[in-house]
Amino acid sequence: MRIVVASTAATTLSGALAGCDDAEDPGPVQTPEDVARVFPLGLASGDPTPESVVLWTCIAPADASAAVPVAYEVASDEGFTDIVATGELVVGPETDHTLRMKVTGLSAYTHYWYRFAAEGISGPTGRTKTAPAADADVPVRFAMASCQDFNGRYYHAWQVLAETEADLDFVLFLGDYIYETAGDARFQDEGGRQVTLVDGLSISETGRAALTLADYRGLYRQYKADPKLQQVHALYPFVAIWDDHEFADDCWQDHATHFNEAEGDEQDTGRRTAANQAWFEYMPADLERNAQAQFPNDLRIYRRLRFGRHADLVLTDLRSYRDDHVVPEGPANFNLGKLEPNSSLGARQFVLKSGFDPLEAESGVTMLGTPQKQWLIDELKGSTATWKLWASEVMLTQMVADLTRFESLPEMFRDTFYITLDQWDGYRTERAEVLTALSGVENLVTLVGDIHANYASELHVDFDAPGEQPVAVEFVCPGISSKALQPITLQTLQGNETLDSLGLTDIAREFDREIYMANPHIRYTNNQANGYVRIDLSAEAVQATWVNVVGVEAEAFGGEITRTVWRTAAGSNRLTEG
Repeated sequence: MRIVVASTAATTLSGALAGCDDAEDPGPVQTPEDVARVFPLGLASGDPTPESVVLWTCIAPADASAAVPVAYEVASDEGFTDIVATGELVVGPETDHTLRMKVTGLSAYTHYWYRFAAEGISGPTGRTKTAPAADADVPVRFAMASCQDFNGRYYHAWQVLAETEADLDFVLFLGDYIYETAGDARFQDEGGRQVTLVDGLSISETGRAALTLADYRGLYRQYKADPKLQQVHALYPFVAIWDDHEFADDCWQDHATHFNEAEGDEQDTGRRTAANQAWFEYMPADLERNAQAQFPNDLRIYRRLRFGRHADLVLTDLRSYRDDHVVPEGPANFNLGKLEPNSSLGARQFVLKSGFDPLEAESGVTMLGTPQKQWLIDELKGSTATWKLWASEVMLTQMVADLTRFESLPEMFRDTFYITLDQWDGYRTERAEVLTALSGVENLVTLVGDIHANYASELHVDFDAPGEQPVAVEFVCPGISSKALQPITLQTLQGNETLDSLGLTDIAREFDREIYMANPHIRYTNNQANGYVRIDLSAEAVQATWVNVVGVEAEAFGGEITRTVWRTAAGSNRLTEG
């Protein structure tokens, strides 16, 4: 029996998709301009299971205040000769005219095609795919991606994925689907295309950040209007989580960090709730939102999906429940290398390791929160799949810079520094606790975005005193378009007169070399990359292929692509190249 469950704020009506593939009544004549006008953001699918998938679209009605009937059709063939689900829903301004619905009763490991119609116009056709049955002995193939800044950047990586990856089961998106800012000079360029904000919060002379529900909704509409992103959504189901920029850079719970404590605590529960609502409305995720609740009771995104015999995918939320960063951004702290007040330098970035570690050990901070932490451990330990995949927004890998050999530096800088404490290095005690609990779990792989770079690492409970055998491996994808880690680091150092005068900018020009020298557990790195990672998984191994593109600042893609392969064999917890 095939049924459809609507999960949007909509009323179910009778009816079918009018005018589609009906020889006697071909329906209204329409042009590509008509389709783009009514369906400006295309369509999408997500969170596939062996019997279900979530479908999504957004309507731009002639009357923005009206409730609009939207017909849907799902078929087992591209020609829509075998219809498996059809009907009609109504969407209105309360969901920004987005439609999200869950189709159930489908066959496992099967392609389906779907489409919508509204206001007399039939929209584009999308293709999706259900997951294999839990006991199916089949390979799993997916791409993982993150960080697609729109400002001054272009989506060449999505173009390459759409044109070259013909057999993916899904796309895993690890966060930063939007960036909440426009004109943030720390990492956003002035040239090229730019987003606009309806309301906005001024965060600098040139920068503004999303503040209201209208702002966040507007960002999703601008990002999703990109044709290359629409093409990938139309080809593959997405499995998505958020990171920080869906709300605010380096956020924790409902607190932003735009002003580094210069304006006091930046807690804004209403803003966080609005950001969550917009994400929910615009992402095809199999979740339920409590529209009557405020953050954090409005939406829980951590969840698990199974893909056949060989893959359990456990997705976490590392923003909603984390504690504040250990080091306050406000006061200077020379013991941690923090030279200036109201700065992330010395607080969240470039922090003296020897000073930070005892502070963190005493703090008891959590990244996961107690309920999610226990859930994560239970899910991974209880999994019967060959490979246990943990989708973690931020890196577990320890990443330090060892400046002890640079005799030209002042004594206080000839030491070891954490690159960023917004990732798991800032919550190292809990990291050790979790990895200790998971040390007996076979074939654990963490999948990460956030940091705008390529990494392949072997994970240890204690990176400072690693045992003979790693407990897991980690693959980190670069940003689709966002400025890469090394250019951001150089820009940050050049913008700080003191650090630049010490020669730290010159050291950072050899970023990859310094990372390798100070972090032997990191087996591969490229800190100037944009692109995505293709994952091929079987009973024997997991293979990661980094697909990198260049020139994302230019609207036209020059076609240059590089591929780098690392893999881990079942039972090894080790990485090998090629």
